[in-house]
Amino acid sequence: MFKVGEYALSLRFGIHLPTHGGYRYRDLLKVSLAADRLGFCSLWVGDHFYLPEEYYARSGGDPAKPDKLDAWTVLAALASQTDKIRLGTRVSPIPFYTPTRLAKVVTTVDIISGGRVDFGVGAGWFKEEAVSYGVWWGNHKERISRMLEGLEIILKLWTEDRTTYKGKHYEVYNAPFWPKPVQKPHPPVWFGGASDQILEATVKYGVGLLPPPDISVDEFKELADKIARIAENSGGKKVSLMASLSYPEGLGEKSSKWLSTIEEYIEAGANGILIDFSRAGTPSDEASSMLKEFSSQVFPRLLR
Repeated sequence: MFKVGEYALSLRFGIHLPTHGGYRYRDLLKVSLAADRLGFCSLWVGDHFYLPEEYYARSGGDPAKPDKLDAWTVLAALASQTDKIRLGTRVSPIPFYTPTRLAKVVTTVDIISGGRVDFGVGAGWFKEEAVSYGVWWGNHKERISRMLEGLEIILKLWTEDRTTYKGKHYEVYNAPFWPKPVQKPHPPVWFGGASDQILEATVKYGVGLLPPPDISVDEFKELADKIARIAENSGGKKVSLMASLSYPEGLGEKSSKWLSTIEEYIEAGANGILIDFSRAGTPSDEASSMLKEFSSQVFPRLLR
């Protein structure tokens, strides 16, 4: 039988919190402080202007008023109030930003947090938000191209005194960039998605992959095997994979099944588990209690 405890040194637990559906900042802060205190390793929020209607319907929000807090502003505020938990976006669509501006924003949060930022990036997937907000939108190949160019500029700004870059989509000329991020050489880069291009970018630039939420164990294993082959063909670099699971209500009654599911994802290649509250509309008091329940029932059995 598979022993999860054998992976205690690499296994990490994070949470994904909603910034929509009426979830106020004080709710985010309450749950974030609980997660920080209970020993969760990372906290993630989505980075959108707004989301499709179904996200609001199932979270208790109003689809007619699709609210969404700004991701990096929220993380900056949480960085000033938390101590150890890492903070990241799941994920920031680089083509929606000016790369130089995004580099400055992420750096600022890394400084405020004392070096706790995880930089989650992607190419964007929700066409309607881009079109309605007047943001450039292209096909998947074009968005990937902009994402990679933008990321290259960001990484150069973080590691060079002055940056010059001329690409297909962006140009930067002798740009000074100070201060630098706290983390050296730069904040860890995580990619969101499952396309071959995203997997290749993860191996080339990143430390880990954030696959789509709630994919099956078989689908997760297929991704893990594919990225392992890409890594082997690229010199053997290893990357982390974070499985995302929606939190089950009544964990006490379902703990054995929940633990078994986590074990299945770890066997499939996950070395991180992300507990996703972002689509459930869970009140902050209830979410904090769930985290406490999870840490008391799951941590002792998995992190030993």
